[in-house]
Amino acid sequence: MRLAVGDVVRDRSDMAIGTVASLDSYNTRLVVVSVPGGTLRVTSGRDLELVRRCSPPMTSMHRLVAMLIVVAGVFVAYIAAHSVSMLGGSWLLMYMAALGAYMTFEIGYRVAVRATGPQRFRV
Repeated sequence: MRLAVGDVVRDRSDMAIGTVASLDSYNTRLVVVSVPGGTLRVTSGRDLELVRRCSPPMTSMHRLVAMLIVVAGVFVAYIAAHSVSMLGGSWLLMYMAALGAYMTFEIGYRVAVRATGPQRFRV
């Protein structure tokens, strides 16, 4: 299982719910869980069950970059479809060219978001 700081987990031994506070630096199989009441509990990663992933909200800059990527992808898709049309291609070829051009931007954006997102550790 891969966990990040802030993920909500349940301890299988007594069904206590808490958030991942950190990983034990000496033993990578141990996880420090913050349970209600402000106490910290060190448990094995095998005894934990993932309830909810931590996902920080999008910032305004992140939203702006996402919108610019979509606009650029649509513009490049139009250019690709128009170029195929001017060369005498069929509608299917125009569609495939537009889809490929747009997905190039979309996949690049997804890779960048995943690379800069929360780091997950295997426990």
